[in-house]
Amino acid sequence: MRNPLFKRLPREFKKDIIKYIVMFLFLTLPIALCSGYMIGNDSMIKTYYEGIEKYNLEDGHFTTISSMDDNLIEELEQEENIAIYKLYYKDELASSESTIRLYKITDRNEINKWCVHRGVLPEGNNEIALDRLYCENNKINIGDVIKISNIEFKVTAYISLFDYSSLFKNNTDSMFDANKFSISLVSDEAFNNISNDNLIYNYAYLYPERLNDKEAHDRTINLSKNIYTKLLLNGNKLDSLLSKEDNQAINFTIDDLEGDLTMMLIFGAIIVFGLAFVFALSIKSQIEGEAKSIGTLKAMGYKNRELLVQYLILPTLVTLLAGVFGNLLAYTWLKTYIVNLYYHSYSLPLYTTFYNPKALLYTTILPIIMVLIINFLVILRVLLIPSLNLLRNQLMTKKNKKVMKLSHKINFISKFQTRVILQNKGTYIALFFGTLLASIILLFGLMMNPLLDHYKDEVIKSQIAPYQTILKVDMDGLEGEKLYVKTIDYENDQIMIFGLEKYGDNSKYLNNLSISDINNVIVSSGLKSKYGFKNGSIIKLEEKYTDNKYRFNIEGVYDTTGTLAIFMDADYFKETFDDYLTSYFSDNKLNLSDEYIYKVISLDDLILVSNQLADSMGRVFVLFTAISVILFALLIFLLAKIVIEKNQNQISMLKIIGYKTFDINKIYNVSTGIITILSLIISTFIAQFFIKLAWDIILKTKMSGWLDFYVAPYLYPIIFGIGVVAFLVVYLIESRKISKINLALALKDNAL
Repeated sequence: MRNPLFKRLPREFKKDIIKYIVMFLFLTLPIALCSGYMIGNDSMIKTYYEGIEKYNLEDGHFTTISSMDDNLIEELEQEENIAIYKLYYKDELASSESTIRLYKITDRNEINKWCVHRGVLPEGNNEIALDRLYCENNKINIGDVIKISNIEFKVTAYISLFDYSSLFKNNTDSMFDANKFSISLVSDEAFNNISNDNLIYNYAYLYPERLNDKEAHDRTINLSKNIYTKLLLNGNKLDSLLSKEDNQAINFTIDDLEGDLTMMLIFGAIIVFGLAFVFALSIKSQIEGEAKSIGTLKAMGYKNRELLVQYLILPTLVTLLAGVFGNLLAYTWLKTYIVNLYYHSYSLPLYTTFYNPKALLYTTILPIIMVLIINFLVILRVLLIPSLNLLRNQLMTKKNKKVMKLSHKINFISKFQTRVILQNKGTYIALFFGTLLASIILLFGLMMNPLLDHYKDEVIKSQIAPYQTILKVDMDGLEGEKLYVKTIDYENDQIMIFGLEKYGDNSKYLNNLSISDINNVIVSSGLKSKYGFKNGSIIKLEEKYTDNKYRFNIEGVYDTTGTLAIFMDADYFKETFDDYLTSYFSDNKLNLSDEYIYKVISLDDLILVSNQLADSMGRVFVLFTAISVILFALLIFLLAKIVIEKNQNQISMLKIIGYKTFDINKIYNVSTGIITILSLIISTFIAQFFIKLAWDIILKTKMSGWLDFYVAPYLYPIIFGIGVVAFLVVYLIESRKISKINLALALKDNAL
């Protein structure tokens, strides 16, 4: 026989339809966001790793001063057991003041293959295929004509090359630039029609099998030595050799893809905790409100199991529906939105959406199980109370008989408000923790764009010199201040070590830096913040793939943003390290040929890095902010609603003795408002502490580099304003509900 209790479900749903809609939204939005992000991110990562074989990605490449003859190539292939492919290119200036790197289509038939996003590959002498992201940033459409080296080319296709997933013109650049640099493909005839003045003799190589990082490093060292020797014997010279593992154009993208997932999992953990909190409060309030009904049903002979099933159905259905709709959003709109964010930053090939069981587990199955367990425990706790106690609405075995005395100087309404707060202190404590959770969610969403803007400003302000030029060879007598540079890996980071010839009063650029003992070092503020170094600390470094180990005593900190660096005296530096590069700080760009320059870091480079961070991460947090604001408002609504529902009997009694809705609002809604505002002010600052704690853990353990934690002061009034507006909306809704509370409710309850 069908359980007659099920007939109550439609009535219960209709009675609390607003609550269930709010709960549905509170579940659906974070499920969709987290699941969509995990699906999009994971699909991009899998597509990337599949692309290594699909596009036959190189194991490295090298450039020479002049071309190698076929006999030398064959000799190197046999001796080193590698395959070598010609990938000559020309860097030419376009009319838009961009640098276009031209490759022959035929050279990429076997290695570093292309991916066509739109259009068709060029065939004629005046046709060209350009990088998709470059075209997007410069608003170049298929069919448009661009001028390169005074020759007009018609754009026939948007492409991406797997060895340029990040558009680094040079591997030594601080950041890729998809606005002023593009790769391209042209026919053999078109390539030959352009002057050879800028021709680069580039060769890609491929091992018979894929190697791990250590094996690739050892092979690269031996390979570079052998190629260097062979070229010299043949009247040629090795200009550079770069392994795949050290190629930023290849690795920057995947490092970013894998790092982003950590941030999303932290956000998801906050949301899951919020779901647990909200459902616990909601079901507790519902059960307390229906205690007498439950007592009546138990007295009529209904078993605890039947009542448990009946009260679990609606929350479970809401959670299931939220999971279904959340994943529908994730696999359709949100997944596409997240993927488009990556395509806006990187020149990735066409991707395939992969089914992600982890996303389903973390964002849907676990929340459903969590909701079931919470509801089960809360409902069971009430069902185990004797029926007579439930009928008397006695849910607690002990009551606090002490009543706090209030001063007679306080007016009646204020006394009543105070008494309401004291009598509902448990609910208001829950309101505080709920507001804290909402503040964490909201602050997390709002803080990122201002943080990136602040980082950009600090990087510019703390720049050591307008130009830092790192040379390939040691040279004296150049304009500026000479120093020495070495890079060593440390945990997840690369640390720049500077050997300074001038510092303190002798230096124009580092006049605030002093070293009292030349056997000590100074660390940058970023390095101190990330790893907690302080005066007297010992920093231990170890060179990757070698047995070289170093210990340095830290005597101070130099305030500079955006750099993880160690500063030391030049003499001590040269005693410590055998291999290093020479560098110069200067006001102007050094008047040197590019063949002597390894890397130039200028203000424009620092701004480019900051702008790229803001562009890449900022768009993600626009979505985070929007969803955070919605979740914040929903949470405040649910918590305020619980307070009103819990005090329906008292409100009904106030109506009986003549109080109007306006007066009751002053007692209950205003009391809730006072607690909400106080909670909002306090929890915003506490939320900052928890987010900073999570921030430090993420950046220290999962990400390279360092961004100082920063909350823009203007965010506090914004959060406060959002909270007040959310409460005012709730106030209006709950005022309407108060006006509809029946006067007979208190009489019916007291009749028992």
